[in-house]
Amino acid sequence: MRIRSPEWIWKLSRRLHVGGFRRTARIVKTLNFFIHRALLPAEAIVGQNITLEHYALGIVMHPNVTIGENCRIFHHVTIAGEVVIDAPERVVIGDRVTIGVNAVILPRPYRGLTIGDDAVIGAGAVVTGDVPPRAIVVGVPGRVVRIRSEEEIRQ
Repeated sequence: MRIRSPEWIWKLSRRLHVGGFRRTARIVKTLNFFIHRALLPAEAIVGQNITLEHYALGIVMHPNVTIGENCRIFHHVTIAGEVVIDAPERVVIGDRVTIGVNAVILPRPYRGLTIGDDAVIGAGAVVTGDVPPRAIVVGVPGRVVRIRSEEEIRQ
């Protein structure tokens, strides 16, 4: 991981938030925004080995997001939600998901959204509904163009 990486600062703000230091977590989150121009909430639940490409430039994320392990998110991605913080509706992103440049993940108002394991969201795609595991989604609105095979994923 890079020394000045947004992932490290984000991880610190999440640990502070979980530890009850919410004001300090908010300050660290703001610091991350000023350094990397990324809005990464301390309330989000994030797995291990997440990679925010291009120093997370322009990534905006709602606090009601859960991201699995080994995910890769490129710059200018928006993961939104029209729910209050701590509502039961969440955007859940599975393990090993790749989200391309300028993608928008936007669930319908007051609903959650799930992206399955090993899915790929193409650059510029607008996802408004659930995505099955291993799917490749492209376009506006986002649509599944194909499902990747297990062998293809292993390679």
